Amino acid sequence: MSKAAALLQRVGAAVLDGVREAGGALVLGARCARASVSPHMEWREALRQAGVFGFGSLAVLAATSALVGAILVVQAGLYVKRFGAHEIVGWAAGYGILRDVGPLLAGLVFSGRVGSRNAAEIAAMRTRDQLEGLRAIGVDAVPVVVAPRAVAMTASLLALFLVGSAVAVLSAAAAAQLMLGVDWPQFARSFAARTELSDLASGALKSVAFALAAALVSCRAGLRAEGGASAVGAAAKSAVVRSALAIVMLDLAVAKVF
Repeated sequence: MSKAAALLQRVGAAVLDGVREAGGALVLGARCARASVSPHMEWREALRQAGVFGFGSLAVLAATSALVGAILVVQAGLYVKRFGAHEIVGWAAGYGILRDVGPLLAGLVFSGRVGSRNAAEIAAMRTRDQLEGLRAIGVDAVPVVVAPRAVAMTASLLALFLVGSAVAVLSAAAAAQLMLGVDWPQFARSFAARTELSDLASGALKSVAFALAAALVSCRAGLRAEGGASAVGAAAKSAVVRSALAIVMLDLAVAKVF
């Protein structure tokens, strides 16, 4: 087999694997949606997991958001100093944080931290035959294990995006004053005059989409785990890689629509 044919074969296999993964995630998503209106849905577990996922990631995301706000101001400062456009600093930082960088960064950090943990926990349940035990007594694992985690991850990431965006904007305002001489009132006027509610809505929509992708991919990775302890690590690794890829692709798709 020639190198070109081997390369084409690998690309085709990767594409087919991606299609299968997307199809499996959509099927699992449909089952979770049906389970959310089922009387067997464990809402108490969803609330418990939301607290674990959300509060456990708050410090990391807040610190990262603060750095992102300062970085955006530093990058915008190159144009502000050249053209003297100090009046656009608030808008540039707000637009980037709310619509683009904020939700993408939150999704990637969240999927890496929470998605890997979620996949590892479900994989551990599967390798210890806990999920088989539920099936043996006639209990569907989706409304008991999977759907509560998907709901918790979605609610947690949406809340984290809102908190992280607020931290990033405040950090950007402080950086603008220290590095560019743009005082707080000028930054606030620029932010309020040019930033629209649709920017926040777009970021919130992206956050929900990213959370669902991370939840479904990580749950699916855990449910497919086979073997012993090594399968738990493999599931966590697969969840991180596949979730990141899904989030980047979703970011492109949502950006095209909105």
